[in-house]
Amino acid sequence: MKRRRVDKAGYTTVRALFWIILLSSFAYGMYKLAPPYIGYMMLKTDVGEEAKLAHMHTDRALADRILVKAEAWGVPLDESGLFIERGQDDIYIYAEYTVPVRFLNGYEKELFYNIEVQSPLKHSGEPLR
Repeated sequence: MKRRRVDKAGYTTVRALFWIILLSSFAYGMYKLAPPYIGYMMLKTDVGEEAKLAHMHTDRALADRILVKAEAWGVPLDESGLFIERGQDDIYIYAEYTVPVRFLNGYEKELFYNIEVQSPLKHSGEPLR
């Protein structure tokens, strides 16, 4: 019995097209999802640093500094999403916000982020600013 030779030239094109679509979809997803996540990570680091220096500032000044940093990173954080609780020995900072992400001008997803930092307060003789 003689086997027919199957031409695979079209198969290669379909396989390449599949991988191009798959990689393009992944790149587009990263393009849409990476900036909010990077902003979250940078703000989380900044809030941790502000908590370490909280003994030098009042709660109002601390909130203002965090909101300025959030704006610098493009994070949609407002005063209603920022909670600062100062105890005698530690400070607790909680921030929450949502970022709407729109895919291909049709599907919209909201990403929820929250930052929770608890840090011991240093005791210094300097007055709060």
